[in-house]
Formats: sequence, structure tokens, C-alpha cells
Amino acid sequence: MSAAAGKLTKGRTKSLQSKLENFGASKLHVEAKENVASSSIAPTMAAVETGETGLGEAGSEKILAAIGSLKSDFSTRLNGILTAIEGVRKEVRECSDRIAEAEVRISSSEDDVNSLQTKVKTLEAKNTKLENKVEDLEARSRLSNLRLVNLPEDADGGDACAFLKNWIPDVLNLDPLRSKFILERAHRIGQRRDANAPPRTCIMKFLNYRDRMVVTKAARAQILYKDQQVRFYPDLAAGVHKLQKTFDNVRQHLRNLGIRYGMLLPVRLLLKV
Repeated sequence: MSAAAGKLTKGRTKSLQSKLENFGASKLHVEAKENVASSSIAPTMAAVETGETGLGEAGSEKILAAIGSLKSDFSTRLNGILTAIEGVRKEVRECSDRIAEAEVRISSSEDDVNSLQTKVKTLEAKNTKLENKVEDLEARSRLSNLRLVNLPEDADGGDACAFLKNWIPDVLNLDPLRSKFILERAHRIGQRRDANAPPRTCIMKFLNYRDRMVVTKAARAQILYKDQQVRFYPDLAAGVHKLQKTFDNVRQHLRNLGIRYGMLLPVRLLLKV
């Protein structure tokens, strides 16, 4: 080693020793961490390893203590980082397990949903079929019924069957029906209203369907009860009545054009040309 290089190394070592004494051992690891990679401290560290520092035994021990402190600090921090990483790994494993469990549940739920959707479609088809069947049965059960609209409340005297049995053949001029015209029952629909309210509709059920048809045909003309017009209508199920209402505009145009028409049960429009 040349004399100039020795002096330079000795000067750098003295400068490092001065810094360590001024700032104390507590800040030594910070300075060492900042200068360990620099070119100014590298020769000193090499000299410490080879024993050519030119310092006494006490100076070398201080440097070694500082390096040991740095290693201890790095080890402590590294242990903390490794602990944090292990915690993150544990959380990731738990999340993976939960995701796998959730995927299994979602897959099972999707299978159940598909099965339920198939069952719902089947039940909807059956329900629609049953609704149509019930509606058809209700419409057929009402074929022997007629509705009488705008008949005054007190006209029947409390016995609708007896009144209608005598009044209908007289007002419709159906004397041949008088001996065999039988009503199973007849009554008003709904609760009794105020005196100023329109009269309730009267519904009647014929024992013989043919008698009902004879009365329906005869009731097409204008019918009066004490100068008050009354009307006969077929007794339709709610669903059939709703479907027939869809033909209201068509029937209005046919009336304006003077074309005769009729409604066939359940919902068929018949034109008479």
C-alpha cells in the first residue's frame, strides 16, 4: 500500500470515528445504512475485514458493533416483514377457501334455480289449462241463467221467482210457457241500495235451457215495466265477459254500418250478411 493511499485511508477512518463519537451509537446504524454502499466507506469496510484500518482495537470494536447493530435492525425489520407476509398468506388461503365454498354454493343454487324454473313453467302451463277449464265449466253452468236489468226494487214483492214466473210470459206474450215455465231460483245481486240508487240486477236460473232460449229470443224487442224499460242479458262468467268486451269497438262499427251480428259463446263474433 502506498503512503498516499495509507494517509487517505487513515483520514477517512478518523473522519468516520469522529462522526460516531459526535452522534452516538444510537444513530450509527442510520449513517452506516446511508454510507455502506458509497465509495467512501467501502475501503474502510474492506480494511476492517483485512485488519488494515490503522485504528486501535477499540475503534475496530466500535465499527463491528455498529455493523452488528445494523444487522440486528435489519433482522428485526425482516422478521416483521416475514410475519406480515405470513399473515397475508393466511388471509389469502382463507379467502381462497371461502371463494371455493362460495363457488360450490353458487353452483348448487344455480342447479336448484334451473330445476325450479322448469317446475314453475310446468305448473304455469297446468294452471293455465285448469283456469281455462274452470272458466269453461263456469260459463256452461251459467247457460241456463238470465240477468234482468233496471227492474224496480219493489216490483217482485219479495218473491222474485213467483213474480218472474207470472210476469215474463205476460210481458213477452208467451202464453204457451205459462204452464211449464219453471225457475229454479231468482234473486237480486248485492246488498240493497239507497232509494235514489239504480235498482239491483236480478238474476234467474231456468230449469229448462230451452225455456231460457225462448225468453232470450222474445226479449230482443223493447220491454217495459210500468213505462220503465228493462233489459234481459245472458249471465256470463267474468272471464268471458272481459273477453267479449274486447269486441266492443268492432260491434260499434258494425252497428254504424247496419250489419247484423251476434256473439256465440264463449267468445265468437257471428256476422249475418
